[in-house]
Amino acid sequence: MIYSEISVKTTSEASEVVAYFLQEVCMDGISIYDRNDLYDNASWDYKDDSAELNYVDEVVVKGYCAVSDTEAAVAFLRGKLAALSNAGSLAVTVSSVDGDLWVAKFRETFRPIETDRIVICPEWQTCKTDKLVLLLDTGVAFGTGQHETTSMCLQLAEQLNLSDKRVLDIGCGSGILGLSALLMGAKRAELVDIDEQATAVARHNAAINGLTDKCAIKTGNLTEQTDGKFDVVFANLTADILALLHNDIASVITADSLVVLSGILDVKLQYVTELYSDIFDVAEVKSQGEWRALLLKAKGRAK
Repeated sequence: MIYSEISVKTTSEASEVVAYFLQEVCMDGISIYDRNDLYDNASWDYKDDSAELNYVDEVVVKGYCAVSDTEAAVAFLRGKLAALSNAGSLAVTVSSVDGDLWVAKFRETFRPIETDRIVICPEWQTCKTDKLVLLLDTGVAFGTGQHETTSMCLQLAEQLNLSDKRVLDIGCGSGILGLSALLMGAKRAELVDIDEQATAVARHNAAINGLTDKCAIKTGNLTEQTDGKFDVVFANLTADILALLHNDIASVITADSLVVLSGILDVKLQYVTELYSDIFDVAEVKSQGEWRALLLKAKGRAK
């Protein structure tokens, strides 16, 4: 399948915000090409020198969308980029790319995600570590632009007692959060995404990690696909989508549930916090760059 590749040149500091804007219109994957990432990751066992050929002086953020959506996506993006300052040239270019070639090129630059307890290791790489390892084949469902929001979710998950817990991963993408929760002791996980490509990749990742029997992976929206209540809910999305899911998330929790929300830009934090304050108390806020993640506990939950 042929996709449109939309590229934006920017700075390291602004790259996550640009990725956020691209994510709004390019739901088939986001990648960030930052030369600094090649020299700042201890989990890589080996780096081919040819990988540097994918990088230029400015950071490049790339999003992919259907050809028919390109014109509208670029118009939306230019409007958002106009509000940024000190963010590099913000030059926007569009090209066509074969989906299979895109995945192959993406694999050359994908780097592991490492937290205190777990390493998310690409299936095609070798990671030397004594930590828990989740093998991951991203397909086109997960991009490096989501690293900060994902790593904050993992850090919050590591603080929780997940033993024997029932976990829900909303907008699961490649399944990274729900499957990691299982590695950290959760009894059962449901993973839901509206994108069939995402759930196909998540099923593959469950299989290569030996977790298929512990999870249910479903395509569709939250209210149509979930079954029962959950002890822990993960939703790494965007602030606007989290707002839309507020009532749905409320319907799948108990009085003792914990909820992890991420994908929230700093300027949207108060908006999301106030919206969820009717049923949740904020237990913790994590920050990485412009991104925020929340650990929420149901009001009245015992400490």
